[in-house]
Amino acid sequence: MVDYYSALLRAVTAPDAGDAQWRRGMYDRARQMLAARLRERSPPARQAEIAAELSALDAAISRLEAEMSWTDRSSVVSSGDIADIGAVKPEREPIAKPMQMRGTTWLVLAVIVAALGAGGLVFWPHRAQMSAPPATKSETSNAAPKPGPMAKVATSKDGDLAAGIDGGSSDPDQGYVFRRQSTFYRTLQPVGTVIVDKLQHFLYLIQPNNVAVRYGIGLGGQCTELAGLRHVATKAEWPPWQPPPGVIERNPAPMPGGPGNPLGARLLQLDDNSSRINGTNAPKTIGTTVIFGCFRLANDDVVDLYNRVAVGAPVVVN
Repeated sequence: MVDYYSALLRAVTAPDAGDAQWRRGMYDRARQMLAARLRERSPPARQAEIAAELSALDAAISRLEAEMSWTDRSSVVSSGDIADIGAVKPEREPIAKPMQMRGTTWLVLAVIVAALGAGGLVFWPHRAQMSAPPATKSETSNAAPKPGPMAKVATSKDGDLAAGIDGGSSDPDQGYVFRRQSTFYRTLQPVGTVIVDKLQHFLYLIQPNNVAVRYGIGLGGQCTELAGLRHVATKAEWPPWQPPPGVIERNPAPMPGGPGNPLGARLLQLDDNSSRINGTNAPKTIGTTVIFGCFRLANDDVVDLYNRVAVGAPVVVN
């Protein structure tokens, strides 16, 4: 599914974006173009697919409006407006004609519909990269024990790899949206805070000037219900792994740190002593929900995060 939130961010930074009526018109046009594009596709999208995409677009709109309300509560589009985009309410002055759209807005709408033709992958321009360069292979493997003989690859139903199988430090086929990148992110949380968005499978590290470094994550069953404020209690490089109860028969013994270890290259243990942020031996599970574990990043990404985050840093789980 297209990341409508990131695409729409470009529109709400346009000069007229502070006007609620202007934004309603832009949102309405986005819905119309999206639905038309899906119906014109070959083969045409089913009604259920159209409804799902429109629902995702509305969710992105709701998130943008909520974030804008933090800085200007008088001009936001209310949740009722979002639910009735395109409808004319009696108490509101009707919109006589389509609103004029600036070039930025049309570009965003074009990106949304073009993304559908590319299988849902969005390749839009984004703000200047402020993250460190991707970790090199030598950084990821620093101090790592040499891997033993390669075992026969075994995957579970959710795509996870068995302990001892090294799926690499990153997934070369990973969709753009889940790759590490700097992004616009407005929040009241202080710089250095980690924010985990379980629904979208993102982890944000807050930077100055409304910017965050965003990482794609895999969500493990251990932390699907976790919410609230935690702190980083300890950090470790190439941590050893203790098999959880559900996989004792498949992996009867603990595993030392190294390639193929399910905890990956780095670990950030949270202060509840049960949840954690760690790497993985199965980078293809990033962006998905799996049975075991908590919050996982590809090894290249967890090394980058580990080098940026200090012990004691707040972790907000949404």
